[in-house]
Amino acid sequence: MPPVFQPSSMDAYKALYMLALLVAQSMILLRLPKKPWFALRFSLSVLLCFLAVFLYPSHGSDALASSLMFMLFYLLTLLLSKWSYDISWNSCFFCTIAGYSIQHMASIVYNLLYTLNSYLASLAETDQFTSVYGSAPARFDVTMVAVFLETYPLIYFILYIAFVRRIRKNERVSITSPFLFGMVVLMMLVEIVLNAYVVYHPTASFDVSYFVCASLTNFLCTLCVLMILFGQLLRKNLENELEIVRQLRRQEKQQYDFSKETIDMINIKCHDMKHQIHRLRHSGTLSNEALKEVEKSIEIYDSIVKTGCDALDVILAEKSLFCQRNGISIDCIADGEKLAFISETDIYSLFGNLLDNAIRSVMSLEPAQRTIALSVKARGALLSVSSHNRYDGDVRIEGGLPQTTQADHSQHGFGTKSMSMIVEKYGGTISFLADQGTFTVSILFPLVGQNSSADI
Repeated sequence: MPPVFQPSSMDAYKALYMLALLVAQSMILLRLPKKPWFALRFSLSVLLCFLAVFLYPSHGSDALASSLMFMLFYLLTLLLSKWSYDISWNSCFFCTIAGYSIQHMASIVYNLLYTLNSYLASLAETDQFTSVYGSAPARFDVTMVAVFLETYPLIYFILYIAFVRRIRKNERVSITSPFLFGMVVLMMLVEIVLNAYVVYHPTASFDVSYFVCASLTNFLCTLCVLMILFGQLLRKNLENELEIVRQLRRQEKQQYDFSKETIDMINIKCHDMKHQIHRLRHSGTLSNEALKEVEKSIEIYDSIVKTGCDALDVILAEKSLFCQRNGISIDCIADGEKLAFISETDIYSLFGNLLDNAIRSVMSLEPAQRTIALSVKARGALLSVSSHNRYDGDVRIEGGLPQTTQADHSQHGFGTKSMSMIVEKYGGTISFLADQGTFTVSILFPLVGQNSSADI
């Protein structure tokens, strides 16, 4: 069988290769920060890339020359990408290697389809296929460009959904581990050389089994590169989110200490004032109307829920003040003593986030619907924590967690993740349900064998 690409088609192939490489890399790079005069820089970069394509001499069907050509074209796109985008060299390597790998996977599929089609056509012309299978194969009258246009968009779309869309806009991507960087570069060199050898190595007869197996091996090798790159990116994002949650937890601990001290001072002052009012009422120095106004102003003391858990009392008192000012009713039935196995800061964080989410949800409702129901009670060997509140609009739950409705996703949505971490820390389970305008949070803790745990 003749080589896949004849010398006469090499110029067209080089142009298609460069076009495919630039598109694949742009899928990733266009999401990252750009330098001033980006449109001009990018346009000049594209022109320089295609100028290099047409100036680079055609080499026929030589595997070594093809490998060198692919490497030089890649290095050119690397340099021009760094010139156009406001990113580090590390990020530039990440994006261009990922882009090259996407293009390479599409190229492997393309080569398989194009070569197998040519192979079947050559068998039909020599009657080899008929002698083996009893009938001639269907002849596909397709050109190299036609197969290119059919294959590449589909493969790019699949890989975009699987990998590229994980990159957030203006995210600082990079290869953090020198070991991973070296392994990715090594695998990339193997991809280039192996693919060139398979496609251009001259043989007396075409071995279809060898070609298919070698192509699949190269495909899997390239897939591993993408999985390594985007796997460590996902890990980096998870580590960043975990650090944000930890920072929030530290802030919540400071807030709890401050709130507890404040609530204790308010309770003491309110208690003392009630006794003073009682004495003034009997002494007759103030009118009943004046005394009623003073009593009304310190009703907060009587409105504070006593659950048997100081941390829960503090968060309920804190949120009750806000709710009273905004016409929100909190109906709470809680056996706080059952929460003794959870640290105070964890209780403050868990119920603080739970109530904050519920309050934010009901704030957009009519006053009559601004009600939050909270219960904490034991059920046999389990402790049940549940809350219910109405909501307006759509609530989307992904991965078991409700997605934030805030515009800036990078700065919101960590409350529910913090809640999940706390619940899992004590061996519990948490679930969120949005159904017919009612949002429900259900938490179950095992009560058997619980021990106090250190803060996250």
